[in-house]
Amino acid sequence: MERYLKKIYPLLLFILLPIPLLAYVGPGAGFAFLGSFFFVFLAFFVAIFNLLTLPIRALIRGIKKARVRRKAKIKRLIVLGFDGMDYSLTKKLIEKGELPNFGKLAREGSFLPLKSTEPPLSPVAWSTFTTGVNPGRHNIFDFLARDPKTYMPRLSSSEILPPKRILKLGKLEIPISKPKIELLRKSKAFWKVLGNNGVYAQVLRVPFTFPPEKFYGTQLAGLGTPDLRGTQGTFTYFSEEKDDVFELSDGLCIKLKKNDGYYEGRIPGPPNPFKGGETLYKEFKVVPLSEDKAKIKTEDNEMTIEKGKLSPWFKMDFKAGLVKVSGISQWYLHSLSPVSLYLSPINLNPEKPAMPLSHPAIFAVYLAKKNGPFATLGMAEDTWGLNEGVLDEEGYIQQVYGANREREKFFYDALKKVKDGAVVSVFEYPDRIQHMFWRYITPDSPAPRDSKKKEVKEAIYNVYRDADRIVKETVKYLKKGEVLIIVSDHGFGKFVRGVNINEWLKEEGYLNLKEGKSESRKWFADVDWSRTKAYGFGLAGIYLNLKGREAHGIVDKSEAEALKNEIKQKLEVLYDEEKGESSIKHVFLREEIYNGPYTKNAPDIIVGYKVGYRVSWESAVGKVGGKVFVDNIRRWSGDHDFTSDQIPGIFFSNRKVKNQHPTLADIPPTVYELFGIKTPSFVEGKNLGVRL
Repeated sequence: MERYLKKIYPLLLFILLPIPLLAYVGPGAGFAFLGSFFFVFLAFFVAIFNLLTLPIRALIRGIKKARVRRKAKIKRLIVLGFDGMDYSLTKKLIEKGELPNFGKLAREGSFLPLKSTEPPLSPVAWSTFTTGVNPGRHNIFDFLARDPKTYMPRLSSSEILPPKRILKLGKLEIPISKPKIELLRKSKAFWKVLGNNGVYAQVLRVPFTFPPEKFYGTQLAGLGTPDLRGTQGTFTYFSEEKDDVFELSDGLCIKLKKNDGYYEGRIPGPPNPFKGGETLYKEFKVVPLSEDKAKIKTEDNEMTIEKGKLSPWFKMDFKAGLVKVSGISQWYLHSLSPVSLYLSPINLNPEKPAMPLSHPAIFAVYLAKKNGPFATLGMAEDTWGLNEGVLDEEGYIQQVYGANREREKFFYDALKKVKDGAVVSVFEYPDRIQHMFWRYITPDSPAPRDSKKKEVKEAIYNVYRDADRIVKETVKYLKKGEVLIIVSDHGFGKFVRGVNINEWLKEEGYLNLKEGKSESRKWFADVDWSRTKAYGFGLAGIYLNLKGREAHGIVDKSEAEALKNEIKQKLEVLYDEEKGESSIKHVFLREEIYNGPYTKNAPDIIVGYKVGYRVSWESAVGKVGGKVFVDNIRRWSGDHDFTSDQIPGIFFSNRKVKNQHPTLADIPPTVYELFGIKTPSFVEGKNLGVRL
């Protein structure tokens, strides 16, 4: 019976994980996603099958590889990504001599601005980097997509397909068909095309590769991978004092119970599918040892933590009857008088992963056994914890660099082992640091700048210098004839003012609230759809309330084009009277910038903000009300939700390139050319012409 329960438990958990309606609007991302827990069990049988068929598969790949090798120009390619690294800032630091290794590449090879997508948001941009096509062909337009039947958000990159058949035994529901996690990005990743042609690739932490795809190579999933609770990152804050308890956007705040010489608390974990999906908890104790040290104790683990130091990974198992689900997390002690304690989002334990983290499944387990536990959450750097003040700036910096050092180990290990093929790895820490510390290099930022510490005030410059160190290490692995390409998905700029697009739409008469309401709660809770023609959704989109598409649509298709153009013309001259400047750089109709079968899923209008402005926090989660223009007083003070012409990313190579105007879509065809593979007809990018 125990063995049977262990098999069905993951399926039940898969179905019953909660879906909190907290969207990714920047920090954190409490939008839930679901996963399958039985893949490790299946991996054993897959491994046996692979072993038996290895000779046949090796022969087929050998034939393909030999065919490709006759045309290939190189033996190995390294593609290194730095999320959010800005061209202008990089150029400035090179000229000041602060990035000597980037500077050397610029002199001996190539350094060019790299054009991003519209909008230049990570899921959109990295998906174009991955496939070589525009969003109308890969189907990713923002972090979130809206369900036209409910006007509610869902993740744009992944979706849960629950079991179709369920057996009910009293209060117990047992799925008897398989659930499925689906990657919603369309088109084909360039490493998959490489694999189809016999070229091996190891792909590490490229954003929006969850769930991992099967191909000839290995892959560790990146941004988009959920935590153990099924969300995109939910921290927990424990406090001794009730006065410290406050509302948290992407976290939980829990009061500790004081006892004789110690404190008691409960860590909320995943839901228990055997009891209606109610939350599983892990009991723990905080035992003060001195003014700045305490011991954390659970029934199966204990650890001493120090004030102001992020702890090592702390393993915890959540029990549901006879089965366990394993997670890892990190503690950060603020104070012991009174006690205040931060717990990071609970990551999936890579040694016992409860959802698919890698391809093949055993790859994540291998990395954990070789290097120890590591961050598996897509956005392991807890931006929202810092935004809410439950994680201070020093603790956040420790968290960012700690996760990055783990990923460096995987990258260098790949460079040692993959001698023939491609190594593709993305480091996201420039993005995470710039989002939260741009206020220190922006004189007009209204966000708090409390710290006097040099490591905080120079956090952005330090992360660029650290990236330069990684480049130095990477170059050491380069051999004669090999090619290195370095890219970022977009650049960066200041975020000083928020634009409440939904309030603007209300004031212009395009959006109306229910009778007696002057404001709306999250996700359009008080919107009167029978009198609403348009609504803002996500970070850059506006949708028409189109008849026949939206559940309560009122706009006829015959008037749609005129309405879109009318809204576009008004937005293009949207003026911030208080600051005396315009707020919008470009407004795009979707057909102007997208083409392909999935263009119909894009927002009808895409707003490209002027640097300094971005959609307000309120509008991004479907709220209506207040002022159209508001100061951004959060620590999340840098952003890239502007237009691609304002914030280009970086392109470096150890070789000269013929095309001096690279775009993200040009990376895949350049890769194909280097390996002697004919570029597939669906690819829109152009070969950059690497000179060998």
